[in-house]
Amino acid sequence: MSNPSLPPPDATQAATLPGSPPPYNRIGAVYQPAPKRKIPGLIIDVHTHSHNPQLTREFIRAADDYSIGGIWTMAPLEDVEPLRQAFPGRFEFIAIPKWQSMSSPKEFIRDWHTRLEGFYAKGSRLIKFHNAPGTQKRMGMTLDHPDIQDVMDHAYRLGYHFMSHVGDPQAWFGEQKKYSPAEGHKSFVEQFPMLERMLEKYPDRIHMGAHMGGSLEDLDTLQKRLDRYPHYIIDSSATKWMVRAIACQDVGRVRDFFIRNQDRILFGSDLVVGDKYNYDHYASRWWTHQKLWETDYNGESPIDDPDAPGGVPRLVGLNLPVDVLEKLYRANANRWLYGRVLKLAATT
Repeated sequence: MSNPSLPPPDATQAATLPGSPPPYNRIGAVYQPAPKRKIPGLIIDVHTHSHNPQLTREFIRAADDYSIGGIWTMAPLEDVEPLRQAFPGRFEFIAIPKWQSMSSPKEFIRDWHTRLEGFYAKGSRLIKFHNAPGTQKRMGMTLDHPDIQDVMDHAYRLGYHFMSHVGDPQAWFGEQKKYSPAEGHKSFVEQFPMLERMLEKYPDRIHMGAHMGGSLEDLDTLQKRLDRYPHYIIDSSATKWMVRAIACQDVGRVRDFFIRNQDRILFGSDLVVGDKYNYDHYASRWWTHQKLWETDYNGESPIDDPDAPGGVPRLVGLNLPVDVLEKLYRANANRWLYGRVLKLAATT
């Protein structure tokens, strides 16, 4: 079953071969019980994809074991009330379009405007714009397209703040890659001018860049963006991407970046609820994030990653200071999302 909170994939995932380690635990890591945390307290995960309360129960069971409290999620509008009833007070909802209607661009945009109103009526105040290269190609639209601009302006008038997925891992760009120029895709660096135009257009609204703003492999440019746009914040979601991007560069430099920008980075996992996933799959992502941010672990990652150099994914922990972890795990979400987007009292 595909997840209706996500845009259609570019390609199906390869099946696990019989007798091979599961892709969520290639090294035999122990996910139960969860490792002891470096700091106590509940964590706010600001980037997930959920739907179907029954399927979400195993996700919540793993979340409880890994000290995940508040969860911001991208779920179809139709699943908002069922999820609220099944898990009272657990979820906040990020407005998204109905990706299944994307085969008809006019219907897609028309329905998106309607869903904006529907999500708003249910208390949502954050809207996600997914504009990775594959999504651009399927939609035939970038963030600069007049129809997308109309959706943005509608959201702005209602009072929404913004979230975006721009770019994708650098490993996916180039000749013989997923995003090849021969297939009509722009280069990695060409993905971001449209984001900066959006940031300039709505300076009075918070804008959260998913997956470290799509730019963890380009820290200099990401730093300039953060310095230039004080309303821009980023989340740490997309586990394989974060693990690979950190391990492939100077880890000390990445750690310094997190410390320098400790007030602007929010914790996210990008976990997706689905019938093909079990407890260990969900736990593997939070386990890996825990090693990545809280420890100086240096070894193989438990999660299979075909984009890893040599095919062997390496995990190198940043061992962030406790005061930085406190901000990453909850204080920044309380300040930016609960305090300014929802205008609620701080929550844990």
